[in-house]
This record gives sequence, structure tokens and C-alpha cells, in this order.
Amino acid sequence: MKQSRYYFIIAILIVILIASGCKDEVESSSKKKIDPSKLPTMVSRNVQTLLSDSGETRYRITTKTWMAFEDPKNAHWIFPDGLIAEELEKDANDFKVKMSMKCDSAHYDRNTRMLNLVGNITIHDNAGGEITCDSAYYDEEKSLWSLNSMVTITNANGGKIETNQMYWDRKANKYYSESFIRMQAQDKVLEGYGYESNDKLTNYRVRKVQAMVPAGSARLPSF
Repeated sequence: MKQSRYYFIIAILIVILIASGCKDEVESSSKKKIDPSKLPTMVSRNVQTLLSDSGETRYRITTKTWMAFEDPKNAHWIFPDGLIAEELEKDANDFKVKMSMKCDSAHYDRNTRMLNLVGNITIHDNAGGEITCDSAYYDEEKSLWSLNSMVTITNANGGKIETNQMYWDRKANKYYSESFIRMQAQDKVLEGYGYESNDKLTNYRVRKVQAMVPAGSARLPSF
């Protein structure tokens, strides 16, 4: 009988100790501060909206998910389920699309005004040109695109460039690259390094040509 009472007292003490430990864990967890920069201030679904810059309507964006983080030190937007963005310009009483782009996901830093695009990127301009690549960065302050990985650029006349890195300076209206490029023009196909052209690909130069054949003859190997 005494032995049963002894075991009963021990069992009670164990339960008290466990309960005390759980209470301490709960109190410790409740004291942890939540970092507001890691929590979205706003999450919107199935969005199509216009964005203004300096009082003028500049962009139209369409996305399935828009996560806004408004912490002043790290204000940014995330589009995890893809983004379609159109740059607009005023045309009489309406807007026309100056440039459009789409991608699998995007991140926009509101402090640095840098846009990071990832996956199946396609960019169109109003002159009939098209750019495709796997990743890209856009510096809004400099109007400079950095296009990376499996970059293909085509113009309205069928000209085509393939490379792994290309810069597009929209202020200067030009492309340039130090990477290896393969270019197909109307009269020739060439490969080389040190490329520069206008943004329509009609006025170009390659500083270090590695190979060149006339268009329509035996083609160089694919890029």
C-alpha cells in the first residue's frame, strides 16, 4: 500500500514538472517578436491595375498574386505566380502599349527601383521586336536591362541574336555585350565577341568576329 502511494506521488511530481516546462515554452514563444519585414502588408489575388509615376499613368500590371511588403527599410513587391507588365504612353485620349513583358515570377525593390524577373521571360516592344531569356534585371533609374541565360533577340525584319548575356540601354536605344554572340542578319550569319547595335538591330558591329558565312549557304552550328 505504501509502495503504491509512493508511485502515485512520483507520478504527480512528473506531471507538475512537465506542465511547468510547457508553460515556460509558451511564455518564451509569446515573447518572440515578429519581424514585420518578413510579413506581407497586403496580399491581393487576380489583380489588374494601373500604376502611376510622378502623377502620370505609366504601367498596367496583371498578376495572380501580389504580395506587398511596406517596411520602410525593405519595401518590396513579390509576384510569385507570374507577372504581365505593360509600359504605357499617352495617345490622344487613350493609352497605347510602348512595351510589354511577362515572366514566371518577379521581385520589385521599391527603394532601389530594381526589378528582378525569373523564368520564361518574354519582352515585346512596339517596333515589333521580341526578347526571350531565363532571367533579367531592370534598373528603372538607369533604364537599363540586364538580360541573362539563353537570350534571344529578334527584330521585325527577321534579324536574330543569340547569346547568354546582353545589356539593353533604353536611354541610348542600344544593345551591347562582351559575351559570345551568334547573329543572323538578312545577308549573313556570324559569330563573335564584343557586340553593339541600335535597338532595332539594323546598325551593328562585332569587334571580334570568329566565323561568318553568307545567308542561305551552309549554316553555322546552332548556338
